[in-house]
Amino acid sequence: MSFAADSPFKSISILYRKSHIWLNEGCIPCDLTAAQAIVIMIVCDFSTLTQDEITKRLSLDKSVIAKTVTKLEERGFLQRTTNPKDKRTYDIHPTEKAWQVYPHIREQVEACFCRMTQTMSEEDRQNFRRLLDTAARAALNQEE
Repeated sequence: MSFAADSPFKSISILYRKSHIWLNEGCIPCDLTAAQAIVIMIVCDFSTLTQDEITKRLSLDKSVIAKTVTKLEERGFLQRTTNPKDKRTYDIHPTEKAWQVYPHIREQVEACFCRMTQTMSEEDRQNFRRLLDTAARAALNQEE
């Protein structure tokens, strides 16, 4: 079955959908959705981010991030503190609960990547990772 030649957007759509399904399944033991897991992961990756920075890094709608951060704060995964440089802005920090699930989330993200690249050689897998990063950076740079 050859469908990749149809359109790269069809392939991107399939990869996005499947990776979200796999990550949702993988995060069930932590009682997290894929979207929540990704927010926890990025906040842990940087230790402190503002809500705006999370929005920009994930290229998602502000309201989606606001709702997700609020839900994760209510569930004890994230904490908001007033930014000392700008009192109108909140810094988002991971809690101990977030740090506890962080290794599992990283494992699940890597497992999703391995599933989508299972038929690739290690060299192809590394090149694919690099090309995905390059394409994502190019897309984000167009927003600036």
